[in-house]
Amino acid sequence: MSTLLDKVKKAASEVGNSIVDAAAKTAESVVDTAKVAAAQAAKRSAERAVEKAAKLAEKQEILRQKEAEESGYFIRDGKLVVSTMEGMKTWLTELGKDTTPALMQTLQSQLQMLKYVQSPSMTGMALDNMILCLDKATKTSTNPQELANIKEAFASMIQNYFFMLEANLKCAQKKSQQESVQLLTQAGEMLSDAVTKTAMALSSAGTASVADVVVKNVFESPEMQKGYLKKLFTWLGDKKVLNQKEEEFYKTIEMLFETFDENAELLGKSILYNGMLSRYRAQLIDRYKEQKMKMYLARGYKIDTDKLNELSNGLKSAAKSAVGINKLNALTGLTQSLTSAAGLLADWINHSNKLCDIAAYCDMQDALDNECKRLQEQFDEEDALLTKLKAEQKDAGFFNFSEKKALQEKIDRKKGERDAVYEVLCLTKEQIKKMRQMFPDSYAMKADIEKYEANLRRIEQKF
Repeated sequence: MSTLLDKVKKAASEVGNSIVDAAAKTAESVVDTAKVAAAQAAKRSAERAVEKAAKLAEKQEILRQKEAEESGYFIRDGKLVVSTMEGMKTWLTELGKDTTPALMQTLQSQLQMLKYVQSPSMTGMALDNMILCLDKATKTSTNPQELANIKEAFASMIQNYFFMLEANLKCAQKKSQQESVQLLTQAGEMLSDAVTKTAMALSSAGTASVADVVVKNVFESPEMQKGYLKKLFTWLGDKKVLNQKEEEFYKTIEMLFETFDENAELLGKSILYNGMLSRYRAQLIDRYKEQKMKMYLARGYKIDTDKLNELSNGLKSAAKSAVGINKLNALTGLTQSLTSAAGLLADWINHSNKLCDIAAYCDMQDALDNECKRLQEQFDEEDALLTKLKAEQKDAGFFNFSEKKALQEKIDRKKGERDAVYEVLCLTKEQIKKMRQMFPDSYAMKADIEKYEANLRRIEQKF
């Protein structure tokens, strides 16, 4: 009995131990699961924190990149990008650290030029400052190649400055947004080129260190174009201010020629200078012609359209008569000259606000004078032939009636031809006289204009 009881006790003990072991193992398993869950939760939390930090860093980088791009001086795809005037200033200033005294003058001039470009109120004083900086750079430079680079940089700088002056004025004058944008885009391209040349001069490593830099057109974006034009129109929108700026522009251009004449050796020959002077020479001459004509009219002379019409009709009448005697080999140049003169006057009459081109007016008189000389020769030739026929008739026998009759017919025909030439000659001379009476000072004005133009050409040819 005891044995059986012992067995039962033993079996019960084993079952209890099994239950305890199972319970212990279950408890351990629950603890392990909790640990795993906690670890996984911690991992997810860490991942979320890392992801959040990465997004924040990305956002900060985008913001930093945006701020850098707005500054116009930033790195993209391993290249330095310069896209604004402020960025240009930063770049040049960085390149100019520890540079030579000569190059420092170039840097200062370019930075000053950028300041002028940013303001629609740019003045001609900028040219004096650039010339002064160039003079100092030339005197302090000891390296021929450095000096050559400096002069090239200044040539691009000066060209860009004057084109910007002109672009500002034309943008303010034009009603077309498209034309204004085109002018700004071209000005921006020239500015990028000027700044790049200055950077190449400043760079101690030469062109290699500048080759990986992207210098963008500062007027490339529609936003920049719109902003600049708005500022420009605000400044020059008033007609009185615009007229004043136009006067200042032409005075500045005249000063450009005077300054270049005085400093030709310092500036040196340059295709940029020559092209710039050639373009502005044409503008100054047109302007000078207008001023001379306005002064002429201001002295009390009037454009009498009735007299112009009368003169134009007289020229047409002479031309019509000339056509009728072309069979006499009268020069067709006369008809062309008369027709051209009539056309010039007709154009003037139809555009009463259009000032007369004095040079063209004088040239027309000269052309008519030349044709008159040739017509006079034609008349003299016809008159000589008539005299010869009369002499032949006189020498014919008294009773040679048939020969005398034939000669008389020739004489009558030749006299008609000679008289026709004489009629056209008189008509043409009369019109020339009227042209000279209408503008008695035309030749003096033309001589003055030619003298003015010759001086501008003389300066231009120095470069």
